[in-house]
Amino acid sequence: MAYAAVNSLLQTLDLVIFPNPYLTSQDDDQFASLGEKLRYLKGFLEGFVRSRGDHGKVKVLERQIEDSVNRAEDIVETYLYTVRSTVKSKNSRRKDYKIFQEGLKQVIEEIDSVKKEAVEICGNPYDPNNLHSGRYLFGSSSWHVPSSANPVVGLDNDLVKIKDQLTGLPYNLEILTIVGMAGIGKSTLAKIVYDDPLIVYHFYVRAWITVSQEYEVKNILIGLIRSVAQLTDDISAKYDDSEQHYKVLKDGINQLSDQKLAEQLYRSLKGKRYLIIMDDIWCNTAWDDVKRSFPDDKNGSRIILTSRLTEVALYVNSGSPPHHMRFLSVDQGWELLKLKAFPKQGCSLELEEIGKQIAEKCQGLPLAIVVVAGHLSKLSKKRDLWLNVADNVGSLVARNREQFLNIIAMSYNHLPHHLKACFLYMGAFPENVEIPVWRLISLWIAEGFLKRELGKSVEKVAQEYLEDLIDRSLILAEKRTNDRVTTCRMHDLLRDFCLREAEKESFWHVMRRNDLFFPEGLQNHRRLCVQSDIFSYAITEYSNPQVRTFLSSNFSTRLSFFSESVFALMGFKLLRILDMISYYFNHFPTQVLKMIHLRFLGLSTSGELPAASSKLRRGSGKWYLPFSKRSELPVSISNLVNLQILIVNWGWRENHCLPFDIQTMTQLRHIRLKGAVVYFDDLFLAETSRANPLVLSNLQTLLTVSSTNFSKKIVSIIPNLKKLGILVSKKNDEHPTNFLNYLSSLHCLETLNLSFSLQNEKSSTISQWNAFPPNLRALTLSGSHLPWEEMVTVGKIPNLEVLKLKDRAFSGQVWEPIDGGFLALKFLLLENNELEIWKATSTHYPSLQHLVLRLCDALIEIPCGIGEIPTLQIIELYSCGHSAVRSAKRIHEEQQSIGNDDLEVRINLV
Repeated sequence: MAYAAVNSLLQTLDLVIFPNPYLTSQDDDQFASLGEKLRYLKGFLEGFVRSRGDHGKVKVLERQIEDSVNRAEDIVETYLYTVRSTVKSKNSRRKDYKIFQEGLKQVIEEIDSVKKEAVEICGNPYDPNNLHSGRYLFGSSSWHVPSSANPVVGLDNDLVKIKDQLTGLPYNLEILTIVGMAGIGKSTLAKIVYDDPLIVYHFYVRAWITVSQEYEVKNILIGLIRSVAQLTDDISAKYDDSEQHYKVLKDGINQLSDQKLAEQLYRSLKGKRYLIIMDDIWCNTAWDDVKRSFPDDKNGSRIILTSRLTEVALYVNSGSPPHHMRFLSVDQGWELLKLKAFPKQGCSLELEEIGKQIAEKCQGLPLAIVVVAGHLSKLSKKRDLWLNVADNVGSLVARNREQFLNIIAMSYNHLPHHLKACFLYMGAFPENVEIPVWRLISLWIAEGFLKRELGKSVEKVAQEYLEDLIDRSLILAEKRTNDRVTTCRMHDLLRDFCLREAEKESFWHVMRRNDLFFPEGLQNHRRLCVQSDIFSYAITEYSNPQVRTFLSSNFSTRLSFFSESVFALMGFKLLRILDMISYYFNHFPTQVLKMIHLRFLGLSTSGELPAASSKLRRGSGKWYLPFSKRSELPVSISNLVNLQILIVNWGWRENHCLPFDIQTMTQLRHIRLKGAVVYFDDLFLAETSRANPLVLSNLQTLLTVSSTNFSKKIVSIIPNLKKLGILVSKKNDEHPTNFLNYLSSLHCLETLNLSFSLQNEKSSTISQWNAFPPNLRALTLSGSHLPWEEMVTVGKIPNLEVLKLKDRAFSGQVWEPIDGGFLALKFLLLENNELEIWKATSTHYPSLQHLVLRLCDALIEIPCGIGEIPTLQIIELYSCGHSAVRSAKRIHEEQQSIGNDDLEVRINLV
């Protein structure tokens, strides 16, 4: 994790080098010198992919860089903490500076030494002659066709689709791509297709080449030539110099240049209808190096490429979407496990029940199921033995390094430096948990993992990192809204690899429920993740001032409380990330305000609860603590000058004030406040009238604040806001929605959430608003009780792509849209309304891709015209009436009958 360490310290320096009253010119000079060294190391790490030198030496070098940079970061941040948090005399200041200067000088010398060693091992890192790009990696490709000894389950639909594409129109040369994570069955599907009797009959020539991560162009060409020659019976009849040609293939092929080999392959395929399988491609250049060797004789020839990387598939054939492999269902997984574990005998009902549990824990990954089934086939068919396997599926698969870990390691090792830390970060989250993308991205930002790119926000860079990891089949996109991933997760077996790699790299220490004590050597970890609800009682055993990240991922159903006094025991003075959303404080912990390096702060407080719960007691596995009446956000939160993300969940709804001093926290990027009515301090209204008011120019998210005293002056200090949530309620005799007219000044606002609390009264008509923000793309309305006729105004929002209507946002039984509206709408959610008749056609939502209906009990039917929208991909129903469900099924059947297999209908009755 050398790259992550270097990038992290560089971003720390960026934060402190801007005018800082606590630093001297001598400090600035030292930081500038350190920054120069770090930028060199960053360029070095980005510059080389694989060294000609010994790989072991390179790994040692990276560890040396990481250790030296971490020590430098400790020295810099400790010094900053000292001068920022205490008031000292000049003599004391000089003493602190001398200690800092000596320590920094020593670590810079270490960095210089490491730099010299890097040059000795790898040569000049900026010299392209000393670098290896993907096309010149060591290793060889295999032309041998893999066997299909394992039983095959769940690929029938995939097989039909691929065969149709191979044998149908057009006659032009077509390239098909198959994409999916390691072990999901890409090569298996390709092999079934390759050996299918219809395919064998249809194609005159078939050839198979496994490219793999490390390849040479020569080996790919030789492999394909040999494969073609082996399968071509009339090779001697094709060429006048056939004997010499065949002798070259047999004896002299290794001596030919790449260009000659490419010409030879072209001649071997010319005039024939051929099928080429290029299995396991890792980079675009692997295709570029050979694509000119495939003639297009307009005779229906085909090429199939398999890859873990969506980017490669789209590069090879941007005009056709890749075929994404899906996980097996539980029933399909059990069928595969049964075929492998019981090849010649049946299975008892007792073992079948356990076997389905095992298949479910493999989460539909065929390779994992085959590995576990192979183990089961060697065991006695006893219930207790199978139960033991069911309890240890992850570790069982993980131990089989040849069949699983090695192929996952290939994906990890192929990652560029800047993605490795982001991938390992996923191991901190519990298994089978959907991770909100906003939270993950916020953590990456606070960690300093992201490269600064000109013209892009760090949030945009983080989104690209996430999509890259998804395209590499290392992270699973769980939910998408308007083509943007909103939640993601990691397959359990990938997560097991991730945790072991993180532990090996000392990247994370993850403390689970059964870990009552802290192991030796934990002080070397800079990131601590807690997945235990009893952690607060064991924490007194632990102290580590070097921890930068303290992340809680406790998803226990019982309340877990935490005392702020524990922070003093742990000595987290250099903490950068404190994410304790999973634990509850009985008031806002003021000890946190001493952690001046914090960039991410996430807390939950209990707030005020009924008196019956306010006594301290323990029973039924739960703890109850006394609760304070107020959990106010303290004014002194402005001490956290480096804070970028602030998340506070108040456990009980009451009024809270957003202190005026928060305006001085210019690094703030995201504020998320939940569970309370949060309003602006009246000082905002008075002080922002100054000639040069402070502006939160970095603030992008503000959720959720009260409409009370939300004014044009407030809008003026958040000019770059992208996401805003407002709770609307009546105050005195004012109209509750007058403030909305100020929002048109927010030219960067893309997402607006409006929740109305008006005692079931109707809010003002939307048509009274002066204007919506000009770049608004997503709108959520809740509890507004507007008439459906007001949807005309919403439909005119020019760039609106996402519309969510919740909790009777609109009242009435009939909605009849008008033509010309919702031209850009891609996602529509209707939730908890009284709508009965929906008079809509395909022309009313011409761009709709995703429709979600939730708790729409009264809806008689989904308009049949909705199914005719050409862009529609998914219809989802949750807890809707039987009539609406029947109409959804009917739409699905009608679309399938006309050949539209792309429309997916998901129905959940719970």
